Amino acid sequence: MNGVGLEYNHLFGFGVMDAGAMVALARRWQEVPARYHCQAGSVIRDSPIPQNGTLRWNITTTGCRGSDTEVNYLEHVQAVITINSTRRGDVELFLTSPMGTRSMILSRRPNDRDDRDGFTKWPFMTTHTWAENPSGTWVLEAQFNSKTPQEGFIREWTLMLHGTRLPPYSSLPVTDPHSKLAVVKKVHESAKSSI
Repeated sequence: MNGVGLEYNHLFGFGVMDAGAMVALARRWQEVPARYHCQAGSVIRDSPIPQNGTLRWNITTTGCRGSDTEVNYLEHVQAVITINSTRRGDVELFLTSPMGTRSMILSRRPNDRDDRDGFTKWPFMTTHTWAENPSGTWVLEAQFNSKTPQEGFIREWTLMLHGTRLPPYSSLPVTDPHSKLAVVKKVHESAKSSI
């Protein structure tokens, strides 16, 4: 479950789409607010990934509050990363949002034997934080999943937030109180009233 209470699966996302509900919604569709892209922060330094442990980097952000690219409601997030290791396929990466949603953004890949190129400014993406507020501290974790010792470094991480400044679903009517729309609207309305 993500930070606003939506269930998701690492492999299948937020669930099966209901074609009938999509057609019904399309008949009464109202545009959502403009989408913005916020460069929320960067860390640039060579940090070794421990052989038996986890490297953690933090970026604290306001979601570009007060700027032309302010994001308060997430659609998706990118961690743009530069990393090198003795075996790229043994590196795993996790990204945790300020609301506590932990996403695996890079899993072990047994057939990826690269030991030279690594990833250079590679955008790893997650939608698991959909509808969350991005303000707060994001945590990037890097670790090896290997039976043999490996060495590696993270050299750079840039956090990119993609979403809207205004609540994207405020004009849509809730027809099912247990729907994802109802869950998201309830969280967004309570967050708005606490400001």
